[in-house]
Amino acid sequence: MSEPAWPAPPAGVCTLPTTLEVEVAILGAGIHGAALARELTLRGVTCALVDKGEVGGGTSQWSSQLLHGGIRYMLTGDIRQMREGLAERATWARIAPQRCRWEAFWMPHRFWLEGLSHRFGIGLYDHWGAERPGWPAGLELGHVPPDVFRADARSPGGPFSGATAYADLMTWDRELTKDLAASSEAVRLDFHELEGFETAEEGLRSARLRDRRDGTLRQLRVRRWVFALGPWTDGVMARWFGESRKRLRLSSGIHLWFDAVPGCDRPWAIRRPKGRILFVIPRDGMLQVGTTEREVEDGWVPILEAERMELFEALESNLPAIPWRRMPVRSEELGVRPLVAAGGATTHLSREAVLERHQTLGNLTLVLGGKLTTARALMDQLATDLTGLRCGASATEPLRLWDGQKAQIR
Repeated sequence: MSEPAWPAPPAGVCTLPTTLEVEVAILGAGIHGAALARELTLRGVTCALVDKGEVGGGTSQWSSQLLHGGIRYMLTGDIRQMREGLAERATWARIAPQRCRWEAFWMPHRFWLEGLSHRFGIGLYDHWGAERPGWPAGLELGHVPPDVFRADARSPGGPFSGATAYADLMTWDRELTKDLAASSEAVRLDFHELEGFETAEEGLRSARLRDRRDGTLRQLRVRRWVFALGPWTDGVMARWFGESRKRLRLSSGIHLWFDAVPGCDRPWAIRRPKGRILFVIPRDGMLQVGTTEREVEDGWVPILEAERMELFEALESNLPAIPWRRMPVRSEELGVRPLVAAGGATTHLSREAVLERHQTLGNLTLVLGGKLTTARALMDQLATDLTGLRCGASATEPLRLWDGQKAQIR
């Protein structure tokens, strides 16, 4: 079931003082906020990481859980964005090996001409993404042998005649976000709700925060502010500053989790109409499926019954050998992607991010849009802009693990 909006805070007491002062305050402890906290720490700049919930507790835990170049960009022709993602994919494999696992994804084809186009496009994707630190020697890319394809439990009775394998990186978004925060020296103000700002001629001077655990009020004095609030940005700017301009459009996608199906060993990525992809991914002893694209108005929205039915219909038409409707759904998620506002369908909007310097609040920067794969690179750029300091260690320094675990994703 979908998570309730802003779950109750855990028991316990925050021992921080009631007045705090840092150079940069980051509102929003998702993937971008946590990555920026690490970047500032690497540059020796003090910062605070503020969130109404917990670190990584919002939309950063409900994406596709892939660090990828974006194979769909082969279809849209956005080669620059794809190559940027492929380069960042390699960076994540270096700095977060405990949270990443390489996989050979199969993209099935219906007829030989489609298979030929897949081999060409996927060949370019893997050529441009040839930097794959820690790639397992046993994983093979390119043409999937016919007998191997037919042995997969998803193949019988379906419309596909073969498949081409390509490389991508799997992760757990929430743990990765927490690792980024743990790799910083940020003052952690999770479970703190903002109640108001004090302004000055240069912009925002301080914020008044209420600890959701015990009601304690804290004052946070800051020189520079960054709002990395994801899908809640427009609502917050309207509520706090009376702004009506829509900076974002929100697109949702659902994921369902089933028990593992014997014989489903490799993740599949099936091309669907309107540039969508149907993922069927065995991971952590279960089978994850996800697709659909619906425009929504808020970061907390329920899964519609029509979305579940559309997903089941897609599964049945593409993978009829598996009795999808007779299998219990063990868990379901709805992830919301904030896309920079523009006309047309959300399926055609760019996943790129925009860093916007506020027109009247001169010490405020807004992080708009973006995606998991390129979050580190974008926050590296923002930290350089804020401080004037470059940091090569950003792309090489391993992340600290927030929970001390060392096992990779199984």
